[in-house]
Amino acid sequence: MVRDLQASHDEHNWKEFEAHFTRVHSSFYSSLQERFPELSPNERKLCAFLRLNMSTKDISAITQQTVNSITVARSRLRKKLGIEGEETNLVDLLQSM
Repeated sequence: MVRDLQASHDEHNWKEFEAHFTRVHSSFYSSLQERFPELSPNERKLCAFLRLNMSTKDISAITQQTVNSITVARSRLRKKLGIEGEETNLVDLLQSM
């Protein structure tokens, strides 16, 4: 599924990925929405990729954004989630949800 996302820029593939992701991680989106209702759809998408422990480079390839753009998005996401400093890992936080 991840390879399909990398090969295609089709919104249908994202919806299919999201459906599979939701089946495996059934409560993730609801928990994320409950704790952080202000997240945008793109930020929720980034959270899903990070929950799967994907690298910035892999996310960049799938979303067709530069590595720098993903790095900035991760930084902004950390701020929105209230993560400051190095003591809390973003991926660990998302995987614990």
